[in-house]
Amino acid sequence: MRIPTIVLVSLAALSSAAALAGQTCEGKRLRNEADFTPLAGGAQLLDHKTGLIWDRCIEGQQWTGATCKADDPQAVNPGPSITYAEAQKLAAAKATDAEKWRLPTKAELVTLREPDCYNPSLNLNLFPTDPAWSSDGFYWTSTRESAGMSLVDAIGQSDAWSKTGPTNIAHVRLVRTAPKETK
Repeated sequence: MRIPTIVLVSLAALSSAAALAGQTCEGKRLRNEADFTPLAGGAQLLDHKTGLIWDRCIEGQQWTGATCKADDPQAVNPGPSITYAEAQKLAAAKATDAEKWRLPTKAELVTLREPDCYNPSLNLNLFPTDPAWSSDGFYWTSTRESAGMSLVDAIGQSDAWSKTGPTNIAHVRLVRTAPKETK
C-alpha cells in the first residue's frame, strides 16, 4: 500500500528575529494583482495563469474584506495544524458540487512562491495576513512520493526541502480548478 506523500510548505521559524521583523523582498515580485481576479468578496483569487481559484486565507483565518485575520492572532502559529488525513477531511467538508475544494499539488502551491521574498515568500499584497507572519508554517499538498514519506516544499525564509510523514501536522490553503466559464 502506498502511503500519501504530502508536500508541505515550510516558512521560517517564528521565533527568529527575522520572522518578527516581517516580510522582506529583495527583487521584483513574479506575480502581481493583474494576474488575479478577486472572487467571493475578495476571499478567493482566480489565478489567470494557472486557472486555479485559491482561498486567500489559510484555514484558521477569516477574510475581513481587506486581509486574512488569524482566529487567534496571539498564537505563535495561528491556524490549525492538522494531520494529512484531517486536511483531506477538511477539504472534503468544504467541497460542494459547484466548488470542488481540495489540497493543492506541490506544483500548484509553488506557483504562489515569490523567490525574492521571505518571511514568508508569498506575495502579501495578494495574500495579506494580520499579523503578517501568521501565514508562516508548513502546508499540506496532495503530491505523493514513493516510500511513504512526504515531500516538504519550503516557501519561506529557509527555502529548504525536507520530508515528513502524514501523521505530522501542517496548515491548509485550499484550491479549486476554475469552471471553464470563469477562466
